[in-house]
Amino acid sequence: RSAEFYRIATYLSRYTAEPIAIILSIGLLNELFKAKWSENLAGGILESFGRLFKNRVQLFVYPWHNTKSLELVTVDNFKAPENWQFFYQHLLQNDRIHSIGVGDPALLAMTSRKAMKLIEAGGSDWQQWVPEEAHQLVRRIQAGS
Repeated sequence: RSAEFYRIATYLSRYTAEPIAIILSIGLLNELFKAKWSENLAGGILESFGRLFKNRVQLFVYPWHNTKSLELVTVDNFKAPENWQFFYQHLLQNDRIHSIGVGDPALLAMTSRKAMKLIEAGGSDWQQWVPEEAHQLVRRIQAGS
């Protein structure tokens, strides 16, 4: 249940009185607006957002490179579902959602799924996308040890 961030926020708020920041992608932000993630809540999507933000939670969203349109989708040009656009603007204007900048947009072309496929292919192309600290572990797994 990947988009039930209100549950994560509730859990974390039990252990801190400090503000909570959740980092997510534009894709997961989009998921927050889907009814399937709040079917068990009487108030639906609105209740889900209410629970998410009740404990000083802020979302920090990193951009996504749309490979079909070649557009860089950020919190500023993200299109919330039509019936949620004003609510989304409210969240932006009240500092509940923040944009994470990207230094090199070319880096957004690589996803974790693509990196896993490169690793599984057994070549060395994956090394430029995976932190140096993980290289030895990946090599051990590839070697079967």
